[in-house]
Amino acid sequence: MPSVLRKLIPAVAAVTCVFISILITDGQGYELRVTAAAVVLLVCCWGFRLVSEGVAAVLFFLILAGSGAVTAKHVFVGFSSPAFWLVFSGLVLGKAIASSGLSNHLASLLSPKRGANYAAVLARIIVASTLFAFLVPSALGRIMILLPILTGLAERYRFSKEDNGYAGILLAGVFGTYLPAFAILPANLPNIILSGAAESVYGIHIGYMEYLLLHFPVLGLVKGLLLWCFLTWMFPAQIVFSQYEEERVPWKTEQKIALLVLGAALCCWMLDSLHSISPGWIGLGAALVLLVEPKYFGQKLLADIKIETLLFIACAISVGEVMRVSGLGEYLTSNIIAQIPLQKYGVPALLGITTGTGLLTSLPGIPSMFVPLAGELSRAADIPLKSMLMLLVPAFSTILLPYQAPPLIVAMHYSGMAYRKLAVACMGMALLTIVILFPLDLFWWKLIGF
Repeated sequence: MPSVLRKLIPAVAAVTCVFISILITDGQGYELRVTAAAVVLLVCCWGFRLVSEGVAAVLFFLILAGSGAVTAKHVFVGFSSPAFWLVFSGLVLGKAIASSGLSNHLASLLSPKRGANYAAVLARIIVASTLFAFLVPSALGRIMILLPILTGLAERYRFSKEDNGYAGILLAGVFGTYLPAFAILPANLPNIILSGAAESVYGIHIGYMEYLLLHFPVLGLVKGLLLWCFLTWMFPAQIVFSQYEEERVPWKTEQKIALLVLGAALCCWMLDSLHSISPGWIGLGAALVLLVEPKYFGQKLLADIKIETLLFIACAISVGEVMRVSGLGEYLTSNIIAQIPLQKYGVPALLGITTGTGLLTSLPGIPSMFVPLAGELSRAADIPLKSMLMLLVPAFSTILLPYQAPPLIVAMHYSGMAYRKLAVACMGMALLTIVILFPLDLFWWKLIGF
């Protein structure tokens, strides 16, 4: 297909989708119609890659703030979120880990013994990164720490950014610490939103062990196994051990400083239940220590910070708030409920609706939108309320396209991985999840009497 057509067809599709959104919301308020058009345009820009993520975010901000459809306070709410500053601090920490050479020391911890094959390397990374999710409560924090280590490991095996081996190692670590963590209550943001909203709206307390027992055997362990099988098949590579060098390099002062700051941040993140300080502010404090260190780090750590990554994160966080205050989220869900006979199709319909909604709102938006509607949905589908709430977990743990999960876009920008490879990995794992893990998860619930 000519390059002009490759760009023209998605652009025409995006304009068509925006036009349809305007027609569908005809008769609604000005704020809702403009918001609907802006959200659909944003999703098309991200999904079709019409422009870069940062440019699409700026366009989204401009449409809503310039039109007055949503107040600036809500449009730019993402910039005041702890998650935004966690990404910023993670970029600073990642730069310090990489520039000091600490990433090479830490990468040696994930390196298998000489003679192990590529599949063994991926398995070791997935297991280690999944265990890491039990220690650090923030997905963005974990990924920003892992990225320089993973890139350092890929470089030890002489993989370039275009190689399958590079993508396999990066995806094993990023997906390994992100996907199974949806089954660990405090490990990912959507989990926390679900737990907090369920208690505040319905008075339903979701316990740590209850949540773990219900979801981790399938959405954690089995999903990790599927991830390993998928990556070894989709991104095959070979490790040539003659190229692999085991070097014993002495520790430098800057590496010790970076390790000390990183260790302090990790301890504070692990003890968040005691001090209740947001991981974002802990990360920001750690970044500040490195930024004011005059000899080895300092302001040079800001030189390679990608503003596009920060714009995307702020926009992804703001989308859910914009949909809430404009009434678009409630409008969409109420119309979906009215159109689909939930009592007839039940659980499959609910899983389809909630999973598909993530294409518009990003993953954290799924519990934000559907927990308040869970009571009505459970009555319409004739299932218990707690079961309805727990059905949101398979939905928001299924990533159809990369832009739904801000940590994945951050990983892509940091590592230089091709968007195509990340999208293939997301769609492949989503297909496996829907076809294999959704039925298996429901069977597991029935087996334990839930």
